[in-house]
Order: sequence, then structure tokens, then C-alpha cells
Amino acid sequence: MTAQVRGGTWRSWGGNLSIEPAVTVRPTDSDQVLQVLQEAASQGVAVRPAGPGHSCSPLVPTGGVLLDTSALKGLVSVDEDRQRVTVFAGTTLQELNVVLEQHGLALANLPDSSHMSVGGALATGTHGTGLGQPSLGGQVIGLSLATPEGELISCSETHRPELLDAARVNLGVLGVVVSVTFQCVNAFRLHCAEFREPIGSLLDTMQERMSAADHFEFSWMPGTTVAHTRILSRLHRLPDTYTRPASPISRALRRADDAVLRTSLTAGLGRVGNLIPRAVGRLNRIESLAESSRRYTDVSYRVFTVARPVRYVAAEYALPLEATASAVRELRTLVDAHVYDLAFPMTVRCSPPDQGHLSPAGGRYTGWINLRQYGRRPSQTFLTAAEQILVDHGGRPHWGTLHTRTAADLAPQYPRWDEFLALRAELDPQGLLLNDHTRALLGV
Repeated sequence: MTAQVRGGTWRSWGGNLSIEPAVTVRPTDSDQVLQVLQEAASQGVAVRPAGPGHSCSPLVPTGGVLLDTSALKGLVSVDEDRQRVTVFAGTTLQELNVVLEQHGLALANLPDSSHMSVGGALATGTHGTGLGQPSLGGQVIGLSLATPEGELISCSETHRPELLDAARVNLGVLGVVVSVTFQCVNAFRLHCAEFREPIGSLLDTMQERMSAADHFEFSWMPGTTVAHTRILSRLHRLPDTYTRPASPISRALRRADDAVLRTSLTAGLGRVGNLIPRAVGRLNRIESLAESSRRYTDVSYRVFTVARPVRYVAAEYALPLEATASAVRELRTLVDAHVYDLAFPMTVRCSPPDQGHLSPAGGRYTGWINLRQYGRRPSQTFLTAAEQILVDHGGRPHWGTLHTRTAADLAPQYPRWDEFLALRAELDPQGLLLNDHTRALLGV
């Protein structure tokens, strides 16, 4: 088979999933992707695309062909006048950010992790934070899909817009995304203000705080009564007296803070907690104290994204914004009452309504609640209880995280569900791109 790679066990980034596919292929261009799909179709073998494996839900696992997109990367074209950039889908967000900076451009909003691929981020509905800025899929104005029928289909806001809206969050079942075109903005800087405050009073005013900020998020460490709030402001709204943007001294100090207190300490405490679960509560309080207040300014992508010193699995749900604070309060009660040993903070973000047929933020202002646990010892008891709270508040699961929802639960929550299924059947009538998990999700 084209671009076949020998060997290989595939593992997810969080370590909770591993598979040994029948064959792994690593295409480098659209022609090779099409050839892989055509050969697989002729043999009746399933194909699943894979990026760096950041998703901890079983979207990738297959006993057939694993299509590794890591070599399908790089710049396709750039139009600086119209601020549009097209890249191959295996390009990581970090690589995309560097390319954009070289051309004086940026994405208006980004998720906090930059090592995932463009294609994988779109497949799962990855988002950033901020009620006034679109999620990643909302910044896509065109893409190309290789289908098992042997076609390379392009779609945009003017050509097959219904397919573009479906592909903004596609689960990897409409085709293999080959390239993606983003509508960008001029490169800009962000000012970040991080500080600690009582979580009770924060929740009382959370919606207003989110509406007033360009980008707003907070985290709460179980076993504490304080939140670590992070407010990002676009520089044009700040006076000139703030830290000089990208100052070598300020950046060096921040790197030292990140490396010592927010990376090495976090990693060390996490390893101790992994060995001695009963100590997690006390360790959480130490880590919470280590995250002191700070302010800094830098180019946007260096502020949006943060380091990931310890690998984890996550459960994340998208809730109606007005229900988010109530859900956080119930989750705090759950943790406090049952002394669950969560060694990661609960993180809360927000986003505007999305366009994608299967976007968890589709049609409503959304609060995102993210719960993280170590991949080697996630507490299923806690996740089950927490998921019920999130579902009771109208939550929809993030497709790339742990959840137990199936088509029977999900279909009523998505008004354009049937349109998505019709497009999937049109583009992949044999179900070549499905695996057990996506069949259960979609009911096909």
C-alpha cells in the first residue's frame, strides 16, 4: 500500500489508548491519500485518519488502515491582502502559528494546546475561550476532502457551503481532510492577567465577567476555595504603560516562571500524587499556592497556548452559558462530598455559537467545563457521576474527550444531525471511514 510505514503501535497522547492497526500509512500529498483510500475500498478495509493523538476518546482506533497525517503538512498558499492562509491538514497548530507570524497574520482565537494537528482539531470541534471570537472551526472558510469514492472535493462559503458547515466538526467520517483555508486577522498581541480570587464570588458574576473580557477562563483546584483566573485582552484596549510587548527580559522571566513553578513543580507533584493518591488533596493546595498572580504581554499565540508538563485524559462538556455556574457548584459539591482524588484543576472557558452541524457549541453561547485526570488511573466512578451533572445541565460532550453518550442521546441535541448523516452516507456509502466508536456515536 502507498506510503506504508513498517511497525507500529499507535498510542494516544494521554496514554489511555493503544492499537496495532493492520497497516499504517503516511501519505505526503493528496494523490497518495486518494490512492490509500481507493486501495482500502477495493479490499473492503476500514481507514481512520490520525494526527498526534491528542484526543482521549476512541475516535482513531481501527484494526484496518491507520492513515497517519504527520507528513501531510506545510503551507499550501497565502494571500496576505485578503488575510487567508491554506495549509495541509497534518500541520500542527504550532507550525501554523509560526507560518502566520512570518506573514504578519494570526488566528483570532486558539485552543490552549498547540501540538494538535489542524485536521484533528477540526474533527473534534476544538475551541479556545472568549464570547466575541470564533472557535477554530468558525475561522475556516474552505477545505478539501479526499473521499473513499476517489474524489478530492473542495468546499467553501460559496461552493458547497452545506458541506463546509458539516466538515467544520467532522469526526473524520466525511473524508480525509487534506487542506484547510483559514480567514486570519492581522498579527496582534495579547495582555494576560492571571490572579487568584475566591471561587464563590467568581461564580456569582461569571457570566458578566465572561461578557466583559476579550478572552476569559478560570481553573479551580479541588481541595481549595480559590480560582486561578486568566483574562486575555487585545492590546489595542490597553494603555502604553503595560509591559513592553515581547520584551526579552519579561519573556525570560516568564519562561523561568513557567519552567520552575508551572511546569517542573506541576509535573513533580503530579508524579507524587500518582504514587500516593491519598496525598492529592494536600498536593493540590501546594500547587494552587504556586500559581501566583502575574501580568505579561506577547504575540497572541504565545499567550493563548500553555505548556502541558503532565499528560492526562479529560472529560469536557459544552453547556448553555447560563447553566455553567450552577454545574460548577454541583461538581464542587460532588468532589468535596466524596473526596475524589482529582490531581488536576477543573477548567472553565466560554465560546460564542458555532456554525458546524455537530459543534457542541452550535446555536448557543457556551460554557465549557473540562475535568482532567491522569491517564493511568482515571476514576470512572467520578467521571460517571460528573457526567450525569453535566448532562442534567444540558451539556454536549467534546468529541475528543471521555464520555458515554451514543446516538440516542446525541441526536436530539443537534438540529442538523440528519443533514450530517446524509452527507456522510453520500461521501462514504460503504462506511469505510467508520470504526466502532463513530458507529455508536452516529447510530450507523
